[in-house]
Amino acid sequence: MTRPQPDLDETPLVLKQAIAELREGSVVPDEWRAELLAKVPRRRRRPAIVRWAPIAIAAAICLGVGMKVGRTRSESMVGGSASRVRFSIRAPLAARVSLVGDFDRWDPAAVPMRRDGDGETWTVDVHLPPGRHVFAYAVDGDLKTDPNAARAVEDDFGVPSSVIVVATAGGR
Repeated sequence: MTRPQPDLDETPLVLKQAIAELREGSVVPDEWRAELLAKVPRRRRRPAIVRWAPIAIAAAICLGVGMKVGRTRSESMVGGSASRVRFSIRAPLAARVSLVGDFDRWDPAAVPMRRDGDGETWTVDVHLPPGRHVFAYAVDGDLKTDPNAARAVEDDFGVPSSVIVVATAGGR
C-alpha cells in the first residue's frame, strides 16, 4: 500500500526547497569532520595488567584469609590450644558408631568411632578447642545422648544431644 503524496502545488516554494534539501541529505566537508574528530579526546585503553590487578589482589587476599582460617581451624582440631577429649559409649549391638556435634557440623562420616577390645564400648579421641560443645553419638544412624554427660538444653528440632565444656588445660 502506498502513501498518498501531498499535493506540492499548494506547498510554498521555501518549504519545497527545504524538503528537497532534506531529501538529498547534507554532506559534511572532510576538513570539518577531521577538525571535529581531532578535538574529541581519545580514551586510552589501559594495559591488561592494570585492568586485572585489582581482581588478582582481591583473589590473593581471599585465598590468604581462607588459608589462615583453615590453618587455625585445623590447628584447633588437631593441636595448638586444643585439648584431647576421649568420647566413649556402650553400644554392644551396634554395627557403626560415630561422634557428631557442632565441632564437625554434625557430619556422621567426620568422626567414626572404634570398637574397643571388650566388643561393647566404642571410643574416639578428639582434639577440641576450649569452650562449650554440643554433641551426640550416631549409633547405626540413630542419635543418642551421652549418659555420662549433661543433656544440652537447646535440643534443636527435638534432636537429643549432650554438652561438654572443654577447659583451657585438659579435657573432660
